[in-house]
Amino acid sequence: MENKEENTRLELLGKVAKMVLGTPYTPEQLGVVQRSVAKNTTPVELAFFLNTCQSVGLNPFNKEVWCYKDNSGNLIIFTGRDGLLRKAQENAAFNGIRSSEVRENDVFSMDVANAKIEHTYGTKDRGAIIGAYAIVFRKEGEPTIEWVRYSDFAPKNPNAYSPWKRFSAAMIKKCAESHALKKAFGMGSVQIEYDFEVVNDKAIPKGERSEKKKSAEWEQINRFINEATGEELVNMDLTILDKFPDLSEKHSLRVDELMTKDISADEV
Repeated sequence: MENKEENTRLELLGKVAKMVLGTPYTPEQLGVVQRSVAKNTTPVELAFFLNTCQSVGLNPFNKEVWCYKDNSGNLIIFTGRDGLLRKAQENAAFNGIRSSEVRENDVFSMDVANAKIEHTYGTKDRGAIIGAYAIVFRKEGEPTIEWVRYSDFAPKNPNAYSPWKRFSAAMIKKCAESHALKKAFGMGSVQIEYDFEVVNDKAIPKGERSEKKKSAEWEQINRFINEATGEELVNMDLTILDKFPDLSEKHSLRVDELMTKDISADEV
């Protein structure tokens, strides 16, 4: 029974191979791809994935390209910094890349419009990482500059084995380099791995889950501001409003409104 199922699977993969332009892979190799970097794909999705690999020149066996589905079942094809860098290095116009993490005690300024970055630091403690930039240079062309914020990409509570825990500077630089390389040399058919997180084999855009939590928190604070007394609002811990500027302004207006009503009531 197992041999029959395996033969049927290989026969199906052989049909997939015929749907891939210029495929160098055997049905057995396609089976490896489907079980490793293209999990849960249908034959048509696998063929689409492999055709994309061929068109952008990235090798799934080198883990330069892989795919997941999102919550709607759409196939999303990913690459990382190393794949983007290799493709850039193959382009005759590529003229190098520079990048660095930026820390809170660094002297840093960026003028993207004029392609200028000033970044200096000494031997003293540089403080926590706040972001990173990357500059990709093209021969006879303008450089491409990308800036990324650390808080937008780093996981909130990375485990002890996460590269974000052990190599946080290298990871945030990879994010900046990936965005700069993709923009400079254009690879629109693939997504950058650092822009998504994978949960239960589903690709979710970075921040989507936290946005839902944030919305729930926003609703809770908003309800409190609407229902609280003036005294409760005055005694409220205002630090929780730091990340919600709109609610901070609403809080101030609501306090003024309630205090005015109290004064009017006292006068009557």
